[in-house]
Amino acid sequence: MYFLIDFENVKNAGMQGTEYLENSDHVIIFYSAAVPNMEARYLEEIKASGCTFEVCKLIKPHKNALDFYIATRLGEIYGGGYNGSLAIISRDDGFHALRDYWASCAAVQHQVLICDSIERSIISANKPNQRTALIHARLKSTDIGNFYSAYAESIHLRRQLDEAFAGTALSARTGEIEELLKNGKTPKVIYLDALRRFGRRDGLAVYNTLKSCAEF
Repeated sequence: MYFLIDFENVKNAGMQGTEYLENSDHVIIFYSAAVPNMEARYLEEIKASGCTFEVCKLIKPHKNALDFYIATRLGEIYGGGYNGSLAIISRDDGFHALRDYWASCAAVQHQVLICDSIERSIISANKPNQRTALIHARLKSTDIGNFYSAYAESIHLRRQLDEAFAGTALSARTGEIEELLKNGKTPKVIYLDALRRFGRRDGLAVYNTLKSCAEF
């Protein structure tokens, strides 16, 4: 997927979603001397993704100059044979004309997305892949009270386990023991999982210690 970023327009807010970039993506940042700096975390995540990365700096300031740069590059990309989705990251409504042209007027139609961030453009592309599902899951609304109740319960459980295994050889593995409890639906399942994870001797020690806890 191509991401053409009007950085002068969206600035750092438009870079939200760089952590979801893949090595098959193409990121092109259009910027000017007026807005030359980006938060390092976004640049590092672009680099880490392995995607194709380019920048295009405005040569001479003119009205809507970067918009023309982006429109020209879009034509180059599709004219070069690319057939996939392309996102323009901008809040400029003028780009909607480009989207309409490639959807309705071009001899070969293409999907052009106009979004205010990388993350939103991936969602709008709506590809049935893992990163789309991951973003949807992370953006899903969650009841704050229910979340906090589960959080408080987890903290309480971790404290109990820290106390129960303090001074033992298993004190550094309470995170694994907590996971064992959360995954185990019955004492038998917990017992068998303890043996699998920790071996027979330590697994029995884990199980017997858990049995002594009031909430087991």
